[in-house]
Amino acid sequence: MASNTWIELDLGILQRNLRALRDALPGETQIIFVVKANAYGHGMLPAAKQAWSDGVKWFAVAHIDEAVELRAALPGAEIIIVGAMDSAAVETAIAGKLTPMIVSDDHAKALAAAASAARKTLRCHAKIDTGMGRLGFAWEEAPRLLSALAKRGGLDISGICTHFASSGSPKRTFVDIQAVRFCKTVTACQDAGLNIPFRHVANSGAILGGTDCDFDGVRPGILLYGYGPRLEPGRQVPAQPFLQWKTRLVQVKKVASGFPVSYDSTHVTLRPTHIGTLDVGYADGYSRLLSNKGFVLVEGQRKPIAGRVTMNLTAVDLGPTTNAKPGDEAVLLGQQGNAAIGADEIADWRGTISYEVLTNIHTTDRRVKTA
Repeated sequence: MASNTWIELDLGILQRNLRALRDALPGETQIIFVVKANAYGHGMLPAAKQAWSDGVKWFAVAHIDEAVELRAALPGAEIIIVGAMDSAAVETAIAGKLTPMIVSDDHAKALAAAASAARKTLRCHAKIDTGMGRLGFAWEEAPRLLSALAKRGGLDISGICTHFASSGSPKRTFVDIQAVRFCKTVTACQDAGLNIPFRHVANSGAILGGTDCDFDGVRPGILLYGYGPRLEPGRQVPAQPFLQWKTRLVQVKKVASGFPVSYDSTHVTLRPTHIGTLDVGYADGYSRLLSNKGFVLVEGQRKPIAGRVTMNLTAVDLGPTTNAKPGDEAVLLGQQGNAAIGADEIADWRGTISYEVLTNIHTTDRRVKTA
């Protein structure tokens, strides 16, 4: 049964995004499509399957459970786990030909011990901390530690990477610092006798910022979902959003001036108007921070949120004159007629970023338009 709140995915747009990125990259550089967090709220399997059909062979997820699910759908894909995988998952990773990151000496030794105990070798990539400050070997110590780990057994260190802290900023000073540190690390590893064949560092901002960090692979996330920085000057990749989030009106009522709306009466009408109630709330991921701030699209026009967003319902002011009726479609994120609301704009209303808006969507009814 169809629900009153749903997501629409247009995979033809994702296909165009992928082709635009492919055209902007050197032919030998692999696209590592970041599909963690359920493909940033879009749906991991439809997004990944479309990318695979368009020639993408590499994917990045955050956790082992995501990797196992993706492996079942794409038996031939290269799947990197960018989080810190627990040693208890080593046999699962080996069986599934999954590639976790090693992020510290202790973490790597724990994974190596588990692999050796199973009399197997775990293929992995080494994450280098060049300035992000989260996971990774300190870049100054990495060559010594990695060369020692490579001699212990249990691990096949087949890739090396880092993560940029501020690639979306117009000022690229720290990106350049991190890139230099990464290159020094790779060179020092080679000097120590450890040749790691696959290097990947560029996230969406770094991809758009230029060609300096393409290396063997790039890791686009938000870019392929149609958002992210637009850097000038820089490499232009004309990607567009391919997700729309919609709901329906479940009631429309004509009210007088001075009519209080929703919890705590934080909105009181200033004139006779119509209040429409939408079948969506913060339990669906439509943030309470949008109370009295956000807008939705009804009848091809922006209509303001009236009062508190509640757990399952949200009220909007439809205006003194409207033809809207219960059952009509309302767009929370996307386009209706000539009007549009994007995740970046919702993020501004909420005081956050588009990533959080997209990954906070809890709606499970996804209606997919194939490419």
